[in-house]
This record gives sequence, C-alpha cells and structure tokens, in this order.
Amino acid sequence: MSTLEEKETLTQPENAQETAASDNLLAENEVVMTDAEDQEIVDYSSFSEAELVEKARTLITECKGSVSAIKRDIEDIKSCYYKSYNQNIDKIRSEQAESGENAEPVELPADEFKSVYVVYQRRKKEEQAQKEAEMEKNLKAKLALIDRLKELAQNSKDARQDFNACREIQNEWKNIGAVPQAKADEVNGNYKLWIETFYDSLSAANELRDLDFRKNLEEKISICELAEGLAENKDVVDSFRKLQYYHERWKEIGPVAREKREELWERFKEATAAVNKRHREYFEQIHAKEEQNLVEKTKLCEEVENAKVENEESFDCWQKMTEFIVAKQEEWRKIGFAPKKDNDKIYERFRAACDKFFVAKNEFFKKMKDTQSENLKKKISLCEIAESLKDSKDWKETTNKFVEIQKEWKTIGPVPRKNSDAVWKRFLAACDYFFEQKEADFASRKSEESVNLEKKKDLIERIKGLQIEGNDNAFADFKKLLAEWNSIGHVPFKEKDNIYKKYKSTIDEVFDKLNKDRSINRLDFFKTNIETLASQGMAKVNNERKRLQKLVENFNSEIATAENNIGFFSKSSKGASPLLDGMKKKISKLKDERNLLLEKIRLIDETTEELN
Repeated sequence: MSTLEEKETLTQPENAQETAASDNLLAENEVVMTDAEDQEIVDYSSFSEAELVEKARTLITECKGSVSAIKRDIEDIKSCYYKSYNQNIDKIRSEQAESGENAEPVELPADEFKSVYVVYQRRKKEEQAQKEAEMEKNLKAKLALIDRLKELAQNSKDARQDFNACREIQNEWKNIGAVPQAKADEVNGNYKLWIETFYDSLSAANELRDLDFRKNLEEKISICELAEGLAENKDVVDSFRKLQYYHERWKEIGPVAREKREELWERFKEATAAVNKRHREYFEQIHAKEEQNLVEKTKLCEEVENAKVENEESFDCWQKMTEFIVAKQEEWRKIGFAPKKDNDKIYERFRAACDKFFVAKNEFFKKMKDTQSENLKKKISLCEIAESLKDSKDWKETTNKFVEIQKEWKTIGPVPRKNSDAVWKRFLAACDYFFEQKEADFASRKSEESVNLEKKKDLIERIKGLQIEGNDNAFADFKKLLAEWNSIGHVPFKEKDNIYKKYKSTIDEVFDKLNKDRSINRLDFFKTNIETLASQGMAKVNNERKRLQKLVENFNSEIATAENNIGFFSKSSKGASPLLDGMKKKISKLKDERNLLLEKIRLIDETTEELN
C-alpha cells in the first residue's frame, strides 16, 4: 500500500455517512424525548396534597446531582398538586355557596407547595448559571485542544510522538463536557477537520494506525453490547436516555478498520432501533390512555352540563343534585391526564359546568337566608325557655314542658350553617342538664324509697308487738308509732298498696284491743296524721282538706239521689218495705261516712287555727 493509500485509509472514518446517520437517529428520537419529559411516568394522581409536597421536598433534598434529573417528577407533582388544590378551593366555595352566605370571607387553604417549588426553581437557576459558566470553560478548553491539533497537523515532525500527542488530545477532548449550543457545531466541526488533517499529514504510521483502530474497535464493541443490554432494562425512559449518551460516545471514538465499519455500525443501529421501538410503543400506550381519558372526561362534562334540578324550590332536590355533581367530581379526580393539548381545555369546560350549577345553587340559598335567620331566632327563643326551666325540681310539669319545646324544635326548619352546631348544642345542653338532674334525683329517691320500705316493715312489726294490757301509756305509745309512720317518706310505687294494707290491718287490730269506737279510732288516727302533715308544711294539709271537701260533696250528691229514690218508691210501690229498709240503711251509712269526713275537716281547721 502506498503512502497516499495509507493516508486515505486513516482519513476514511465512519464520520461521513455513519456519523450523519447517528445524528439522524438522535435527532429523530430527541423529538420523542422532548415529549417524554412532559409525560407522567410515576403515577402521582393518588397522592394526597401533603404527600405530594413531602415527595417533592424529598426529591429536591436527596438530589445530589443536577435537578434536571428530577424535572419530570417535580413538574408532574406540581400538576397533580394544583389540580387537587384548585378542586379543594372549588369545593370550599361550593360549600360556602350551599350555606347561602357567600358574601362573608372564605378562608382558603395555604399553598404548601409554593415554597418547595421556589427552592427547586432557585436550584435550577443556580445550576443553569453554573452550567453556562462550565460550558464557557469547556469551550475555551476545547478551542485550546483544537489549536494543539492544528499545530500537530501543520508542523508534524516525529510521527510516533505526534500520534501519541493526538491520542492524548482525543482523550482530553472526551473528558471535557458540553459547550454552549450556539458554538457546538462549529467547535465539533473544527475538531473533526483537524483530526482528519492530522491523519492526512502522517506519512508513516501504519503500526500506530492499526493500534488505534483496534482500540477504537474495542470501545465501539463495548458500546454495542451496552446498547443491546438496554433491551433488558424495564425502565424505557432510562434506556432511551442512556442510548443518547452511547451515541455521543460513539461519535467521539475514532475510526476502526474499513472491513469492520459497516458490520459494527449495523449492529449498533439495530440495537438503537430496538430501544427506539420500545420507547415509541411505550409513549403510544400513554397517548392512547390519554385519549381514552379525554373521552371519559368529555362524557363527564356532558353529564354535568345536562344535569337539571328536578324542583328548584326544594332543598332536598338541590342537595340531591349536589351529591350528583360531587360524585362526578370524584370520578373526574380518578381519571388520569388527557393529552397535553386538550388537558387544560377539558378541565376548564368541566369546571365551568360545575360552577354554573353552584352559582344557581347559591342563588337558591340566598333566598333561604332570611328564612334561616328567622328559624335561628325561634330556636334561640326555645334555648332561653329551656335554660329558664332546667333548674326546676317540679319533675312532672317541667318534663311535659321540655317535651313540648322539643316537639316545637323539630317543626322549625334549618338555620344558617355557621350557627347550626352552636344553637343545637346550647339547646341540648339545657335539656340534658334537666333530665340528668331528674334522673339523678329519681335514682337517689329510688334508693331512699327502698330504705323507707324496710323502715315501714320494721314499724309494722313494732306496732304488732305493742304492749296493750297493763300499759296506761299504750294509746300514747300507739300514737307515737303512728306519727313515726307518717314521718317516713315514700316507698317504691309497686309496694305502696301492699304495705299500706298491712299497716291499716295492723292498726285496726290495735284499736280493737284498745276497745275504742271505730269512728273515734279513725279520728284519732286522722288527727295524728294531720299533725304529722302540718309538721312537714301547710301545703300538704291544705291539699288534704281539698280532697276531703270533694269527697263530702260526692257523698252529699249520692245521699240526695238515694233520698229521691226513697220518695219514688214510697209513693208508687206497695209491699216494698224490705227494699225501702235497705235503702234507708244505705243512706244512714252514707251520712255516717260524710259526717266522719266533716269531722276530719273540722280537725284540720282546728289544727290550722292552733298553728296560726
């Protein structure tokens, strides 16, 4: 091979056709990658607002490299957060509208994400400034390397020494980062130009050339293997990004032997095509899902737009429709993103439909405001009544009054939401206090009544055991026992009649033993009772007198009826003497009973006069 042919071999890298093809592959996929950066990879839609804020804060804190690595996540989190945040604000406003008091200030939730996003933006800005400074530094370094290449190409003296120098320059070039985009093509073009010029200038470097070819071959085979290994990577986006890096490395590596070039390039291109296909299919699935989401969201828009309140004067109908709208909003939240070009538009359509409903609902509740205010006044009035009654100890009468005002409470309609809990708790507190006091009193009384029952049982036994014969003070002792009976309070209601019968039977036996007239027995017994009642308060004595007076009136009426009947039989009937005799005896008995009652009333009056 001639020297000229050697030079041509060295200057025939894959750079003309192969590099252009690689650039085309990259250019094609960079478009897809731009779209990928805007896609949702991690599904943050199920995260709560607090979880989204915490996730963003963690990503930023734990990101040790460039924040560009978390850009997609941060932007997706931002989108999900403000979607939820805005929906919550809409919900608060709609609830305010429901209360019918939209004119009052609404306390909106704080934007917790804002401060986290500011930190992200600040780091991003700082990194961008640092990156630009670094790229300027890289530009100067690469321009210096080009100058060194130019010197080698124009003033080559020792081929081996110059070749090693060129390899050193190539290695340094690989280690230098990116330059400003505006200068990238020019710098890379000049670099390739002077690499080729240097190789053209070599007159005798076959051995060095072959060594360089072999080294380049090893590096490109390694890149092919790495690219082929991406097929096993489950993270499609990560695979695609790594492929971009491999293409950049491929362009930086020098040429290989001519017979290996096509084969090696086809291998790399095939691995590239496989990664690109997976990447494309992955985002086609995402786009298909987004289109389906758009269809579902459009359907929800139509359902809300066509929803009608059955009866616009009915609170229940408005509430029923509210539940329907809220359910549709919940369905909306569960649906993922629509295509980017449609996402904001479809959201605004849905929000406008919901807003239209809640504006109409707000108008309805404004009309209800006056009624609710009037209802509040009525309920406050009932609260005041309940509070004035709650300390009463007249359990029966006050219980009836509480039952009445509770019934009235139920007939009053709703009050403004902001007052609802307070006025209800106020009313409930007064009711609860009264009934708790009543329950406590009855519980105490029940216990006391059981004790009283035992006392009366014991007293009956003591009356039975009273010594009559040979005891001049027997009657006085007996009266003391009767007074003691009257001083004992109530017994359980179910035992009341039974214990009294035993008591009455026992004292009648004692009276008989004392050989006293039954009526006198009764009067003595009654007088003792009256004295005992008087010691407990004149109200009970007066009540007893009223009761006796009513009984006297009943006896008078019965006596008058019986006397009229006698007159009838005596004029119209003959041979009815036995019947008339029976009726006369009945009248006589009734008069005795009435007279006894009159005596009791006289005793009450005497007792009252003595006490006064």
